[in-house]
Amino acid sequence: MPRRLSAALWACALMSALVAFAVPALIDPGDLSWGYFGFGGCHGAELSGEIARIVYPLFSVPLFWAGMLPLLGLGLLVWIACARWRRPGLGRWTVRALMVSALLVSVYQPALFTFDLVLEPECVHRWGGWLIVWWTVGQNVLQSVGPVFALLAVQKRVPGLPRALVWAALVVVLALTPAADATRGGKVTVPDWEECHGASRPGYSREDWRFLCEARGSQGDDLGARMPDEQLFAYGRHLCRLVERNGRLSDPRTDDEHAVVGALSENCPALARLNQRVAEERKREEEEYYADRRAECAALPRHKPKTKPVRQATTHMSVEFYALDTAEEGFDGGASEGLGSGDEVMVAVPGNLAFHTLTEMGLLCVTGESYRRRPPVETEGWDVVAEIGYRSPTGVLEISDGSRALPDLAVGGPGHYRVRVHQRELPVDYDREEPQASEEWLIMVYPGREKEPRTYVKGR
Repeated sequence: MPRRLSAALWACALMSALVAFAVPALIDPGDLSWGYFGFGGCHGAELSGEIARIVYPLFSVPLFWAGMLPLLGLGLLVWIACARWRRPGLGRWTVRALMVSALLVSVYQPALFTFDLVLEPECVHRWGGWLIVWWTVGQNVLQSVGPVFALLAVQKRVPGLPRALVWAALVVVLALTPAADATRGGKVTVPDWEECHGASRPGYSREDWRFLCEARGSQGDDLGARMPDEQLFAYGRHLCRLVERNGRLSDPRTDDEHAVVGALSENCPALARLNQRVAEERKREEEEYYADRRAECAALPRHKPKTKPVRQATTHMSVEFYALDTAEEGFDGGASEGLGSGDEVMVAVPGNLAFHTLTEMGLLCVTGESYRRRPPVETEGWDVVAEIGYRSPTGVLEISDGSRALPDLAVGGPGHYRVRVHQRELPVDYDREEPQASEEWLIMVYPGREKEPRTYVKGR
């Protein structure tokens, strides 16, 4: 090959490597992170991850740094030295070995990305979206240009000019296409509240506009708030096809709180049917769960009051972090903050009661009784018995864990009461997998103006 042409190709190789090094250095993309959607059939992305684990140690070698510039510099020095020593064949094969190793490191990602994109265009999200693709796959394409020019420079004969131009054009197109897509990004329409409760915008069908409003409605860094409109619609169609084909959503990023999934229900009959089946199944499981808990609490010996209560009821409740905090409607006085180190059995402020539990978390079988006068104190068989003064601002005291509640125990309406709680631990079979009641409580409420707490049995 003529020396001038060879020198020109080496110059192009070094310039390409310099560009590959300068682009990420001068244009800082910031912190890039993403979660993928798990599209089925994106085998290129999966294989890319496996290959990356193998070739990753090569990037600790300085020759592969700075856009392959050191590797190309070494190749040029070897080529010149072998030419001076009249060993052009050795120089040619050494350069080829170096450049092929560079291409093996940098070409596999663009090739696998192209493979995925041809088979399933939505796989671009599995790779992180176009912006991520540009800063990963696109950079690999840029790093591949220099080794290609170097391989052309060491050919014995002049490479066919048309073929060289085709290769160069192909490389440029591959390098610039992701950049153009990343720059273009796509339109992100964020409707406001009034638009979503009125007629759809021109250019959108009623169904698409409703879907867009629902998907953009959630706050935070949600998928629906970040994807361009076209990609959002495409992702919605992808999810709908998954349900139609598999009868379920196999995408690990989807759940009931996912804005896109929630918005898609009205536009995808298959997903609407799936949601209905899931809701019915959950309702059935919840009913079975509560029935088992009611049966477990009902199996305990029923309390036999020494004086007849005005009202008596039993339910099950759940607790966490050694506390049950219950408040009347409109009141939240922070009584649980007064539990302190845990020596107090109860803390009361107007409209708010907090009970300290015996176990850190678990299920309680709670019996509530209301009286018009002070009932006798019962201590036998209980681990803890204590009472405290309490003022009910609303006259409706429904002790609750937030989901299950006893009926109103403040039978005298708004005013002052005494609340007496009895607690004992229940035996728990740790070999059973299903939840079990770990404590039994008896709560007595009766009118009384005394404020000071009393402890009859202190089991802590």
